[in-house]
Amino acid sequence: MSNMNYTYSITSKGQITLPKEFREKLGLDKIGKATLQINEKNEIIITSPKNLSEVRALLSKPSFKDKPSEKEQSIGAQLAKKYGVR
Repeated sequence: MSNMNYTYSITSKGQITLPKEFREKLGLDKIGKATLQINEKNEIIITSPKNLSEVRALLSKPSFKDKPSEKEQSIGAQLAKKYGVR
């Protein structure tokens, strides 16, 4: 799968559908979790969880009712500073 380019619409909820070829290449099921990152070129990087500890980390994220941990607050502050968000 080299240089496959797709153009997709973004729904009113900000959703897109990943092409089947992408999901198969990444090993993503129709329902599941994936990791999204934005690199310095503002490109979106999508990866699938690689091991059980990564899956546990995804599943153990606090709900909106929980108070963020010190580590999460620190990461949030660093990202806000980096991207100029207050």
